[in-house]
Amino acid sequence: MKDPLRILIVDDDLAQAEMMSEFLHLSGFTDIDRATNIRSLWERLDRDSHDILLLDYKLPDGTGLEILDQMAVKGIQIPVIMITGQGNEQIAVQAMQRGASDYLLKSTDYLITLPSLIRKAIQANQLQLSVQHSLEQVRYQALLLSNVRDAVVVWDIDGHITFWNPAAAALFGWQAEERIGLPVTHYYLQTFNPPIVIPTDSDTAGQHIVRKYVNREGKATWISSRVTALHDFEQEPSIIGYMDVSHDITRRVEAEQALRENEARYRAIVEDYQTELISRFKVNGTLTFVNEVFCNYFNKSRDELLGINFLYFVPENDRPQIIQHLVSFDKDKPVATLEHQVNLPERGLRWLQRTDRAIYDDRGRIFEFQSVGRDITERKRMEAQIQLAQAQLVQAARMATIGEVAAGVAHQIYNPLTTTIADAQILLRTMSPNQAGRDSAEAIEQAGWRLQQVVQRLMEFSRPASEIHDSVSINKTIQSATPLVRDQIEAIGCRLKIELDDKIPTIQANPRQLESLWINLLLLARDACINGQGQVIRIRSKFEPPENAIVEVHDNGRPIPKDQLAYVFEPNFAGPTIGRGTGMELSICREIVRQHGGKITAESEFSSVKGDHSISETHSEERDTIFRIVFPIEIKEHGHGK
Repeated sequence: MKDPLRILIVDDDLAQAEMMSEFLHLSGFTDIDRATNIRSLWERLDRDSHDILLLDYKLPDGTGLEILDQMAVKGIQIPVIMITGQGNEQIAVQAMQRGASDYLLKSTDYLITLPSLIRKAIQANQLQLSVQHSLEQVRYQALLLSNVRDAVVVWDIDGHITFWNPAAAALFGWQAEERIGLPVTHYYLQTFNPPIVIPTDSDTAGQHIVRKYVNREGKATWISSRVTALHDFEQEPSIIGYMDVSHDITRRVEAEQALRENEARYRAIVEDYQTELISRFKVNGTLTFVNEVFCNYFNKSRDELLGINFLYFVPENDRPQIIQHLVSFDKDKPVATLEHQVNLPERGLRWLQRTDRAIYDDRGRIFEFQSVGRDITERKRMEAQIQLAQAQLVQAARMATIGEVAAGVAHQIYNPLTTTIADAQILLRTMSPNQAGRDSAEAIEQAGWRLQQVVQRLMEFSRPASEIHDSVSINKTIQSATPLVRDQIEAIGCRLKIELDDKIPTIQANPRQLESLWINLLLLARDACINGQGQVIRIRSKFEPPENAIVEVHDNGRPIPKDQLAYVFEPNFAGPTIGRGTGMELSICREIVRQHGGKITAESEFSSVKGDHSISETHSEERDTIFRIVFPIEIKEHGHGK
């Protein structure tokens, strides 16, 4: 519980309010505010945050029950103690039913019990908010597992299947109802070749393996999966079950098999026609012998090559690796293989695979190396293409879950929202212009229309995004995304600040994907602002001539530990580790940026905050977390487009 507590007394009896305030001051409560009617109550709630309301039942412009109803409509979750001089049990019951934490009569000794009731009500409210947050996290994580494109299968410590997501049904050919509750050994573990082996207690990283699977139609596929133990850390660390996350890698395995076959054919040709690059060189790298193939490869004569250091052809970045390779030889390890790049005079950078053998003199010292090498540039390119294709497939599948979640939320809200607006309009038609409560009815209608606009944007966001990239204004995508998350940020007491450079040029991009990027980063920043009050989340665009458009998302919430900064963009199926999201959102953000030819980085450290570009408006020492996205801009013939 934060200290000091902020108390708002709502009572038109000034003497009673003054007496109550003085008594609370004597009881240790130092931050007390007062309101004499409903209008001043809303003004104070809009202006400041409070921990509890001490609410009189009867006020000049309404009753405490009406205030409780309006708080429910506005979504204000502040504990309320109803205080009144009317000893009416029916009013007390109605107050509790409408959300009041407690009910207190203005008897002769009511002030004595008031401090303990205040503390009890605040503690109960905080417990309720904590439970709600935990339930929301559980529901969201379950939804993610159901929508993730990787197959997820979970079984308990007794060996029975407890979870089988739709992706598992699609991959293995069995629906969840056909597998949940069955013994995992017979109906899952032993269906693979080789069978799945349960990891040991000490294997915290899980067990990764490639397995062959034959589905119910007899079709064989190759599966890459990782089995991890699920732990319960609430009481004592203990294993409560296991989870297998897997996906189809048949295409990759077939491509690798084809690559191995191609390499085997290539090796046969090399051996038959002696096409290897053969050379000898001294310990310091000076060439003493090269064959004709070596000369042709580097487009130099034997006389030009002998006597020079072979490191001359190696890029500087690869030279330390080769030097370390050469010093690692000894009599127990006289042969070693290395892959590195070489810079050919006319062909540019190429990849070589070389096998070096140390040659010893009669004293047991290395005096020369013999090397047999071959060009593996095409193989390297194929491997890079395979890895890139696999990463794109996995990340694209995960991106699809975002739209599905958004569509479900929007459709659940839209119909009851339409009813709310219609009922408010009907109510307004029955009320005279000066009738009490008309302002509230108008506020309901206006709030409904605003929420409908947000829902409409959410439904537009949920539609499948086009893969076509057009000239897009970064500022417009930020302006489209922020209304969808502003209420969620401000609901926890944070401020959202938007700073857009109106001179920033357009970029080639998919606007829907950029909106998804900003929404993800802003919600992750909100998760990091644990206490909310006084914290700021800022999104800023700027132009860095001549070729970069930059967007930065700042927050001064929970920092990212230094030892995790290098891994924040890697997907984590075990759950959140840095207090931001569920463990997968940042990998999705990285994939969106990568598809747009950009780069995303993160930093989280103490920084001196000063000047107009600071995260805070004060000159203080704060821990800032910054996600920086750099996009290449679109260059036009006659200048930069906006």
